[in-house]
Amino acid sequence: MSIKKELLDELTEKQLKKLAESKGISFAMSGAQKKYYADWNEKDKLVDMISDKEDITVGEVEEYLKLQKNL
Repeated sequence: MSIKKELLDELTEKQLKKLAESKGISFAMSGAQKKYYADWNEKDKLVDMISDKEDITVGEVEEYLKLQKNL
């Protein structure tokens, strides 16, 4: 598992959605993606999809985690 995925996995589903929203990431999926993710739980799907985005760096995820832990 990549470092980015490991960090994203520390967030809750709600936090993942907020992070994606703040970065303008949408989760529209093609038919092939829908089939691929069909048996995945929502959090794992979000982690996988967000980790593929180059718009979010490891450093940004680390900062977001720090902010969430301080709330």
